Amino acid sequence: MDYKLIRESFCVKETLLDASYNQAVELDCILPDYYPEIFKILNLRIKPSVVKHSVNQTKLNYELLVQIKMIYLSEDGTVSELSQDLTYNKSVDLPYSVKSPCISISPYSESESVRVVNKRRVDIRGIVGIDVLVTSSEQRQAISQAYNGGLQLKKSLITYPSKRLCITKRITVVDEVEMGAKDAMKTLLRADACVTSCDKKVISGKLLTKGEAEVTALYIEENSGEATSIKFSLPFSQICDIEGLDEKYDVFVSACVLGCDVRPLAKADTSKLECELAIALNCLAMKFESAQLAIDAFSTDYETSVNKEKAKIECTPLILDDSHKTKATLTYSEGGIKSVISAGAEATKVNVSHSEASNEAIVAGIVKVYAFAKNDSDKLIYLENSLPFEHKVALTCEEFGGAQVCACVTSASYNLSSSNAMEVICDIKLSGYIFEANEIEYIESIVIDESSPIEGENDCALKLYFAQAGESMWDIAKRCHASVTAISDENEIDGDMITSDGMILIPIC
Repeated sequence: MDYKLIRESFCVKETLLDASYNQAVELDCILPDYYPEIFKILNLRIKPSVVKHSVNQTKLNYELLVQIKMIYLSEDGTVSELSQDLTYNKSVDLPYSVKSPCISISPYSESESVRVVNKRRVDIRGIVGIDVLVTSSEQRQAISQAYNGGLQLKKSLITYPSKRLCITKRITVVDEVEMGAKDAMKTLLRADACVTSCDKKVISGKLLTKGEAEVTALYIEENSGEATSIKFSLPFSQICDIEGLDEKYDVFVSACVLGCDVRPLAKADTSKLECELAIALNCLAMKFESAQLAIDAFSTDYETSVNKEKAKIECTPLILDDSHKTKATLTYSEGGIKSVISAGAEATKVNVSHSEASNEAIVAGIVKVYAFAKNDSDKLIYLENSLPFEHKVALTCEEFGGAQVCACVTSASYNLSSSNAMEVICDIKLSGYIFEANEIEYIESIVIDESSPIEGENDCALKLYFAQAGESMWDIAKRCHASVTAISDENEIDGDMITSDGMILIPIC
């Protein structure tokens, strides 16, 4: 006997690697002769980013760039900066080789310290944490139709991703910025940037993205020696080639700043600055389809074995575009605060977890709040405080499947709460997407045992069955080895459930 099974393919996300690593950062630095001597360290900042990554069979290779920036005072009150870039080439083992994996590498500064060995030498130490997530798409097949052999299928309409494409692109934006009436830059104290908008469009298999980033720079003026700040916007755009992409895909794009550098122009034009931004574009494209997939089966003619499997089917990713407000107190322990030059914050060590009790995604991280100010002696001081933040997002599906989230501080305001303390309130922009899933059970295979036919009652065409209210038509048909359609037609029953107790007729196949 020949029977035929029709299958549908669907895509399941598999996690190859979800791990965290540490990279020690060490720098023994001697100042060049033309640098002023160190009197007091104001601030040390260690900012890591991933320059590039690649996968070679079961090896994930990536290049980690660690930017070290130290701001210090000389004995006469001159503000100077010391910058150094360190590069580390790292590799991570994957359990097996896959084609076109989705890779997320999120580095952050875990700790940082500096020790002044002498007036011209410093010993810098730090630890960089790196969170690595590698996922891939696995194709599976589920039975959707069956012919002959008396096969009966119970089906459920399921929407699933049939294909999943992923690409991460690092772009560099370099532009000149007019300073207007501001004085020329002597020493850069700090530069931060945040992506404020990012739009997308698919044309002829290519993904076009464009957006805008807002940059804030705090620096010491050339002539006055005073600290001042400047804020400006830079546009960016990029064309990404994604093989197989077309207008049938749902495309999700998030962008975050990896690095920001602001400097005077190399040429002697003091009215302009040059800004260089490194931006990561995370692009995910998913094609969703719907089909009636079999979730149970039996044969009216033969004993049948059914192999069922479970899978988590991804829902459409939940777009995250939220704002979170937090505040912190900065205290100066060596005297009073005369004036505040600038205050701000940065979000780091961002991760997303799941609260099963409330079915919420918990976006958590660390906010480093800082301020440049002047003390009672009119000297430049630096204040910093770190505190955790937590933001909750309600989920719409049953299961949490991870997230790709970028957090940046878009604005910060302050007020002096006492003679030596200030309160900083900052807005954190959370962008990206949260993956959700629903767990389904599907039939992977059906085997009919032709040597074990169902023993029928050959002397009758119908038999009686006492059905109870709430009983499933499918369960009755499966118990009696009959067709659901035949039972419904014979008893003129609409729907999948018995609504009241009573006798029904079961056609004998």
